[in-house]
Amino acid sequence: MLSDSNHVIRVVNNAAVKMLSRIESEIRRDLPNFRADDLVGKSIDVFHKNPNHQRALLDGMKEQHSAKFTLGGVQLAFMATPIFKEDGELDGVIVEWRDERSAQRELLREEIEKMAIAHNEGMIETYIDLDRFDVETAETARLVNEMVKNHIATKKRIIAVTEEFGKGNFDVELEQFSGQRAFINVAVEKVRERFKAVVGEISRLSDSIVDGRLDVSVNRDGFQGEYLDIVNSFDRAFSSLNQSFNTIAAQVDQVGQTVSQMNDASQSLAENSQITSASVDEVSASAEETDAQVKANAEAARNADTLVNAASKVAEEGSRKVDSMVGAMQDINASSSDIAKIIKVIDEIAFQTNLLALNAAVEAARAGQHGRGFAVVAQEVRNLAGRSAKAARETSDLIESATDRVGAGVRIANETSEAFEKIVSDIEQVKTLVQEINSASEEQSRGVAQINQAIGEVAKTALSTSQQADELSATAQQMTAATTHMTKEIQRFRLREVKPQTEFGATALDQLSPELLQQIQMMMAAGAMPAAAPAKPNGALNGKVNGNGKVKSGDHDERGFEMF
Repeated sequence: MLSDSNHVIRVVNNAAVKMLSRIESEIRRDLPNFRADDLVGKSIDVFHKNPNHQRALLDGMKEQHSAKFTLGGVQLAFMATPIFKEDGELDGVIVEWRDERSAQRELLREEIEKMAIAHNEGMIETYIDLDRFDVETAETARLVNEMVKNHIATKKRIIAVTEEFGKGNFDVELEQFSGQRAFINVAVEKVRERFKAVVGEISRLSDSIVDGRLDVSVNRDGFQGEYLDIVNSFDRAFSSLNQSFNTIAAQVDQVGQTVSQMNDASQSLAENSQITSASVDEVSASAEETDAQVKANAEAARNADTLVNAASKVAEEGSRKVDSMVGAMQDINASSSDIAKIIKVIDEIAFQTNLLALNAAVEAARAGQHGRGFAVVAQEVRNLAGRSAKAARETSDLIESATDRVGAGVRIANETSEAFEKIVSDIEQVKTLVQEINSASEEQSRGVAQINQAIGEVAKTALSTSQQADELSATAQQMTAATTHMTKEIQRFRLREVKPQTEFGATALDQLSPELLQQIQMMMAAGAMPAAAPAKPNGALNGKVNGNGKVKSGDHDERGFEMF
């Protein structure tokens, strides 16, 4: 709106007319004479219950002014902008109006739009912010939030039931929805019914398998889509089981006949193996006695060789020690000669000392009273010289006697050394003979050990063959019992009638080729083996062919011991 300086409305634009027209009835509750289409030329007093207050406010206006007031329950906001003349006097006022209730509705629309966008993006916990609205609009927004929450709660309850279905709980309850939401209960009950029908049919078919009733028919009524695929899969399983059990029943009969033949062959093999094992035990006992005697001879030869070697070492050591003793005797003889020379020198010194002591005594006698003490000393020196000469003579006699004895010892030692050399030579000859005896004994022991080992291998193989024959017989008996049990178990099932199939292939024993059956019979009869195997022909593998060049079953030894 635009009013002049006298506050007379001069211009009202279309937007203001439309806004005031929408709320005209509410405004006329407080201003009965108000008309939105008849404002131009009217005073602004038409908007106010107390015009004087508004006029005083407008007359004193110096700047833009905003305010709110309520008419007929409608809150209006305005912003008045003064227009001044060149001299500063008020020329007019421009007034902009806003219906606060429309603004709330626009804000509510924006909030709802934002909430809708957030929900489309998956943020389903987004709601309208009630704090941005007045009381009336906030109540409307609250109702919208409640509506959205109720829809989400309904979906969550449906999803919770679906999750229980996924866990196998098909008896979970779902509340009865009111009004047009009742279609949800109808849909959930249909799903529950289909789930229970599939589970019931699967349980019925599974129980039929447990009870051996493979002749039951699958009920396909009411099943569609993948539920029908599940039921058809069970039907195919029943058909396959029927085919398999029919085939197994036929095979069990053939296996029973074959096991009976195997049992007879294993008993014959066990008897022959016992005879062979007894013969091998006798040969093995003789070989063990021979082996023990040869080992005893070899042990005695080894002991004799050890003793001769020890005696040879002792003789050599004695010879070396006698040589050392001869050398020591010779050194003693040489030392004795040197000691005799030294003793002669000591004897001469004692003689000279005696002469000097005698001269000293003569001189002391001449000196009279003054030489008496010196005479005593000279006498003692003379006595010592005499004792030294006597000792030197006695030592010289002993050394001469020892030298004679040492010479005799050297002669005896030389004779002993010659005797030891002869003993060593004789022992060397005995040692050579004993070594030859020891070598021959060891060679015999190795030969007998190889023979004993070969017989042991034969005995082990005979025992193994006997054990295998017993195991084969036990296995055949177990197979007979298992075949009987399988027959009883198969007869427990009631099967559908199956048409014979010519393209089944040679899986039954009666459908095998004559050549293959002959080979199987040869393998079964392999227990009837000869007590002694014939010699192998040139170029044949060890123990794999007989004298006629035909392949023979049994155990073989790569070392050339032929068949066992």
